[in-house]
Amino acid sequence: MIKLETHCHSKGGSGCAKCEPSHILKRYKEEGYGGIVLTNHYCKRYYDTYEGETHKEKMDFYFLLYREFEKECEKNGMKSFFGAEINVASPPDTYQEFMLYGFEEKFLYDNKPLFLFTQEELFKLADKAGLLLYQTHPFRRHVFTGNPEFMHGAEAFNGHINHVNNNEAANDFCEKNNLIKLSGTDFHDPDQALTGGIFIPESVNTNAALKDYIFSGKAEIIDGKEKYEKFLRAKI
Repeated sequence: MIKLETHCHSKGGSGCAKCEPSHILKRYKEEGYGGIVLTNHYCKRYYDTYEGETHKEKMDFYFLLYREFEKECEKNGMKSFFGAEINVASPPDTYQEFMLYGFEEKFLYDNKPLFLFTQEELFKLADKAGLLLYQTHPFRRHVFTGNPEFMHGAEAFNGHINHVNNNEAANDFCEKNNLIKLSGTDFHDPDQALTGGIFIPESVNTNAALKDYIFSGKAEIIDGKEKYEKFLRAKI
């Protein structure tokens, strides 16, 4: 089994992220991870800054960053996968993000910008296509918890130390609603503690295979609570 990061952002694709692929791979390799899902933000704020005018041109830019990341992973002997963290069209004065797994490039090219969908609409689109949709940091301060009926899972653990994620509430939410549990570091910053992820078999090598393995319920999550709380205390 290998350690896989499920929630990671790179500079250029996520305006809030500060690290180039080379730095990201160095950090993760040093801490024993064998793969990373690059999950750059897919929201109107960043979409509007992508190169190009048409949807196709903006997706060309979005996936160019993924391909650059893939090359860096190959150089370092690590697995790479696609993911997208999507801001859905939420109720007024609320904020929600959902992670999409299992897609290939065609899915994003063929559909209108995914941030134009509501949670229910995006879930039905993803579910029909056999993709995995789960809510990230569902109990983070200022985040609106989504309807469990329209998600396959949720982040039971989010390790971003610059936010109050209320992970215990997220874990209880998953158990109460029989949702798949995920864990991710939510990596953005150069010196950020690597606190999350899951374990996957060496045989999982494609986006579809990763999605299927998570759907199987066999994926063991990494609970970096102790490390997360240690770094959180250091910031107070």
